[in-house]
Amino acid sequence: MIVCQNCGGEGDQKYCPGMHYLLHEVAHTFWHLEKGFLYTLKELATKPGTMQRKYLSGIRLRYQKPFPLFAIAGTFCALSLFLIYRNAPIQTDQFFYKHFYFIVQAAMLPLFVFITYILFKSRELYYAEALVMNVYMLGFMSVFIVPINALSFFLPNGIISLLEVIFLITYNTWTNLNFFKGRVVWWIIIRSTLAIVISYLLFNFTSRLVMKWFM
Repeated sequence: MIVCQNCGGEGDQKYCPGMHYLLHEVAHTFWHLEKGFLYTLKELATKPGTMQRKYLSGIRLRYQKPFPLFAIAGTFCALSLFLIYRNAPIQTDQFFYKHFYFIVQAAMLPLFVFITYILFKSRELYYAEALVMNVYMLGFMSVFIVPINALSFFLPNGIISLLEVIFLITYNTWTNLNFFKGRVVWWIIIRSTLAIVISYLLFNFTSRLVMKWFM
């Protein structure tokens, strides 16, 4: 008789006899609307900034952890963009999106966080807190840009880029207004716009370098 060291179940099988409970918990964690991945996305869609504040204050049981959410969202984003732009010609922005978009975003994450940390620096904001806020924010944005880019089947690329910029600025500002609630509104809006513009320009610059090196 073998006792599982994880669940305490007894049995003589090769695998844990309580494995079906583990599979249920995995499915519950990712897909249940009251807890996990989808619940966290819903909160990020309706209460950005407030959700991150709750997580940092210790209310964490119902939320997907930031880096697993970022990894799942990034995988979904990368696969979706690959399919959307699978016929894109080489040496185009669409070809870059298909192969490198999320890789570059993930690599530049520490820099994006540092920009937020510098612009909103205060006694209440540490780099680790800025990291959590941005990881959740980028995770949600990675999911949301997929339907925007899916519109490329019907709209010109210039319109798609404009929609992306509008979404990035709006969502980033909304997140910061909730996260830094209590500060002067115009102070938050100016710094939010500056943060997204700097990040966007750095991302475009890095994207061009990547395209030059690998395409």
